[in-house]
Amino acid sequence: MNYYNLKSVFNSGKTPFTLRTPLPSFSVAEPSIKPYVDPSFEKIEFETEKPTVILVSAVGATGKTALAQQLSRETKLPILDLSKHKPVGDNTLTGLLTGAFNIKEISGVFEGLSCGSYGLIIDGLDEARSKTTGKAFEAFLDDIVKLCKTSTTTTFLMLGRTNIVDDCWVYISSQGIPTALISIAPFAIESAVKYIDAFTNGLSSPHKAHYIAVRDLIINRLGKAFTASHKNGSKDFLGFIGYPPVLDAIVTLLTNERNYHKLLEGINDSGGKNVEISLLQHISEYILDRERSLKVIPNIVQPLIAGVPDEIARTTLSTAYMDEEQCARLVAYCLGRPLTIPVISENILNDKYEEQLVTWLPEHPFIAGHEFRNAVFEALAIAKLISAKTDSYDNIIADYIATHKHSYYLVYMLESVSVDCKIKVSHLNAVLLSAMEFRSAHSFVELRVVGPEGNEEINGNNGALEVEIYIEIILGETGENTKTFSFTTDIEAATCLKIGPRIAGTFISVPCKVAIIGDEVEITAPVEVNCSVVQLNAKQLVIKPTHIREGINEVIITAKRAESSVESISTGGTTFELALEDTGGLSYPIIRYVETITIPSLDPLMKEKYFRLKRILLEFRSHSRGSMARYRQKIEAERVLRNDIGRAVLKRLLNDNVLSLLGRFYHLDPEGLSRHLGVTWHNLRKGQIPDSLSAYLRSIEA
Repeated sequence: MNYYNLKSVFNSGKTPFTLRTPLPSFSVAEPSIKPYVDPSFEKIEFETEKPTVILVSAVGATGKTALAQQLSRETKLPILDLSKHKPVGDNTLTGLLTGAFNIKEISGVFEGLSCGSYGLIIDGLDEARSKTTGKAFEAFLDDIVKLCKTSTTTTFLMLGRTNIVDDCWVYISSQGIPTALISIAPFAIESAVKYIDAFTNGLSSPHKAHYIAVRDLIINRLGKAFTASHKNGSKDFLGFIGYPPVLDAIVTLLTNERNYHKLLEGINDSGGKNVEISLLQHISEYILDRERSLKVIPNIVQPLIAGVPDEIARTTLSTAYMDEEQCARLVAYCLGRPLTIPVISENILNDKYEEQLVTWLPEHPFIAGHEFRNAVFEALAIAKLISAKTDSYDNIIADYIATHKHSYYLVYMLESVSVDCKIKVSHLNAVLLSAMEFRSAHSFVELRVVGPEGNEEINGNNGALEVEIYIEIILGETGENTKTFSFTTDIEAATCLKIGPRIAGTFISVPCKVAIIGDEVEITAPVEVNCSVVQLNAKQLVIKPTHIREGINEVIITAKRAESSVESISTGGTTFELALEDTGGLSYPIIRYVETITIPSLDPLMKEKYFRLKRILLEFRSHSRGSMARYRQKIEAERVLRNDIGRAVLKRLLNDNVLSLLGRFYHLDPEGLSRHLGVTWHNLRKGQIPDSLSAYLRSIEA
């Protein structure tokens, strides 16, 4: 499906009406002098020729708003931008329309919506959902259903990120409204080239040949990285380079650096990393270095330090406006707050340095207005600060992340810029939320935060344990193509690992407190949390089933004890269990979901056998290939088996046919698990050790 097809379906039979008073959140888009390169679309659900509602989904920063504005300009139909609108609820849309049109026209507007001769574009569904409760958002959708329930053509075109658009499709279509779901497809190579050329005007350069050489080198380098990494390289490559943030980063580089010969040499010397993000990192860092070496150093720093002692001059020239400092200043600028960084040891000179930078920051290539130009530059800046070996920037990082959308580019950039892939536990939730944005029509995400087995205590107040973080992106319907990111963090006795308000496809096992936070916490199965103490710090808890076919619709939290401030719980038919050793202090409604468990003590050898057994079997909680299959290398990895005891346990499970190895996959037989070990897979996940399991462990020779 192409842009022309979409516009034709949406605009069919439409009559324009004039808004009485355009609002910042509700207006017809103004003409634009910027070029627009048409995207294409993939039909996910499209059963009728002219559906009443068309939902457009995509991962973050993929041109949804640009699409909405272009459609508005060309059809003369208004956009309701929910990112700029107050929180939605019952009669939000009806009330807005009543106030937006002249009295003589308002009846025609409502009649037009009901029959499809008038239409509205609604952008920012994800922002709207984040600003209100689930019930209020459903009331907003009910208003839409009521307005268009008799329409015979397309009335509403609505855009948002994948997760929320999927939910909207389920809700609206369940009301009997013909509802289509389409996804913005990444630009094909030809369109990507067209996009770059349109925004750079590179083909008009007197150095056209050098421009084309650099442009093609960038695209080819990115393409080779993908085709070397995945069997389905072409498709994965397009899914990465074909989105506007990546193309815009390339455009910014080619616009700011007109010395294409120099640029060609610089890109060829990009460090040789064979990962798909390395060139984007190099592009971004090339721009940062160019701003420093060609602008700030010669125009601000050198004049300021003329005549100062040589030692001060040398130190200043080697440290001023380096990447970390630039990124911190850019983040602070986007937050609209002052930031002073001691760069020059002479206070008077440092004050002048700060004063002069104020006029330079708005012109930085990473910035457009008071925002980052694109998600790539934003992700690099945040990743640089998260990776910094200092606490100086923690506050501005936390404030920025709390007030801005999450982007999966952060995961890419963090892996690329971090020397040791170690992050602070305070940044873990931001990384997990960003990783969830990988979910699309053709990929889903599994997150694992794995500490030492057995939830053993952290010795002493000064002790620390390393926790491993795995982010697995499963691509395609079969899940055979995957991309895995690995990080680590340290936890201490007093650590409280904070997660929320969205959790999905996540498995956490740590020997410390876990706090699940947010006014309304949304947990999408499968989710497991195994910790010492769980704190449910939320008013509303919404448990949702997975969208993955044949997935595991269970949310299980196991802990020694729990603390809860939850006032209401909605499960939607999804299994929710809170398995606790100590159930004291809990009341309605959380007490309805609590089960008391007893964990027997084991001698050291039995304990190690149990840990290895549980570690192996719980790998199969994955939903990447149904519920009971796992790649061979995942099971045989050192982090799973660890030692000879682990290998002995695996051998016994294979001999008893609890596990079977077929090609590249281990398969788990739940009936065999129950037959030989005397424990169900479900109860094993809650840490239960019946006598039959103890007997099985004793019989394993290790």
